[in-house]
Amino acid sequence: MDKSIVDHPDMPAPYGAYSTVVRAGDFLFVSGQAGIVPQTGEKAGMDFASQAKQAFENLKTCLECAGASMDDVVKVITWLGDAEERATLNDMFAEYFPSDAPARSTPIVDLPMGLLLSIEATAIARP
Repeated sequence: MDKSIVDHPDMPAPYGAYSTVVRAGDFLFVSGQAGIVPQTGEKAGMDFASQAKQAFENLKTCLECAGASMDDVVKVITWLGDAEERATLNDMFAEYFPSDAPARSTPIVDLPMGLLLSIEATAIARP
């Protein structure tokens, strides 16, 4: 199985020693995307809805830069900073995955930098 790093100037840059998107065979592995505006490096807002929307948009951008779409996502891990935000997360999840939603896990964790959500995804890689 071949492995390659997907690199595109429009993708959010990683904040550490990892790749944003890795293609392995027929799959794409997208590292956790948070509610950070790529152009500024700042949080999209202090509230959950603002950060979550930005995180989903960052995920969408990563997939598009790798030649895929949200429809190609098969598994998502949504790292949630506050269990009270589950309903808002579910609403946003339904907005970005309106049909044939991917499998999902939602661990409740303490995220760095005051972040409220991070989204990691596995998707089908298109030729």
